[in-house]
Amino acid sequence: MMKSIRRGALTSVALLGVTALALSACTPRGGEAGQPSDDGEKAPIVIGVSWPLSGPAGSVAPGLAGIETYIAETNDDGGIDGHPIELVTADDAYDPARLVENQRKFVEKDGAVLVVNFGGISIAGRDYLTQKDVAGVSLAANSPLSDIDNYPLQRAFWPDVAWEGELQAQWITEQNPDAVVGYVGFNNDLSESQLAGLATGGVVPAEQALVAPGTSDLSAQVSQFQAAGVDTLVVNIGAPTVGALLGYIHQIGWEPTLMLGSTTSDFTAAINQATPAAVEGAYAFKWYMDPSDPLFAEDERYLAYAEAMTAQGHEAEIGDSLAFSGYGLAAAIVGALQQAESHDSEGFIAAWDSLSDLDNPLTLPGINFDSGPDGRIVFQFQLSRFDGTSWQPEGDIVDVRELGIVK
Repeated sequence: MMKSIRRGALTSVALLGVTALALSACTPRGGEAGQPSDDGEKAPIVIGVSWPLSGPAGSVAPGLAGIETYIAETNDDGGIDGHPIELVTADDAYDPARLVENQRKFVEKDGAVLVVNFGGISIAGRDYLTQKDVAGVSLAANSPLSDIDNYPLQRAFWPDVAWEGELQAQWITEQNPDAVVGYVGFNNDLSESQLAGLATGGVVPAEQALVAPGTSDLSAQVSQFQAAGVDTLVVNIGAPTVGALLGYIHQIGWEPTLMLGSTTSDFTAAINQATPAAVEGAYAFKWYMDPSDPLFAEDERYLAYAEAMTAQGHEAEIGDSLAFSGYGLAAAIVGALQQAESHDSEGFIAAWDSLSDLDNPLTLPGINFDSGPDGRIVFQFQLSRFDGTSWQPEGDIVDVRELGIVK
């Protein structure tokens, strides 16, 4: 079942036409990217992945397992027009300097035509990749990664969190125009991006708690929120902070309206750590399936993902939301390579920017990928509410382009 589903998706992608620049990137393995090597075999398409496998963001390590799984399945199915994808990986420990060093190795030693990174530290690597004319894709929502004018070969997979912030602001003002809003996020430009979106939508939090990745005790900040009369709390922060925060709020009996971030409201980071009772009643604008949500236990795309992860020895990571997100990212990359006219950096970006109504194993039913403004491919969300067991849809799928949030 798994392979037939994937082949069907890739076949539909292959039917999409795209005009790409036909510059070739040489690899140190003999032969140009996408061309036969000296021994007559088709040269590999080299992709480098610098990922946090340790350090303050080590909890996102399962994302690499998802990427590896989809790429392995693609190679088992014959690669990209007969070209195998060669994946080279390295730990950056969420350190910008290590990320750049990893990128240098990928490009100058391994001959990568695409580099994949996680999170806001991707911003630190853009200058090097741009200097080398190498494409990059980040699993990140930071607004600076939407700057494709100055970084024409760099793209981001997750939607811009500023759009989500504006969408949240619209909902908050509709539900409670007099809301006293608090905000919890990382002390980096991810929070700056979301706060900018909230402000554009007319919501300026009365209180903010911006903390370093890995922080687990926010009891003092919660007391500050309570003293300020906060009745609506926007939370966009990863593990272990989100679980500890929600668990503590529940423990002390505080009951603000909770609005969680789309990428930090999953079972792994939030619900399992805080307990379902602590998250019950929370809202989130969702766009992808959580592999631990029982709502999707019989979904064919989830079952195909779980089967593939098991086959590749990653059974332990199946329920991790970041693993499924990595799997979906790899599927999007493969989709672009399938329709690219040249398997180099320019050809990949041209194809990425031409994706249209692309089915992906990760997304909620009814949500597909479309290339659009700022090089992003996700523009649709669905308001959902956690009922103590699963995230239940609360409304129709909305498109931030149609709402005027994205111009």
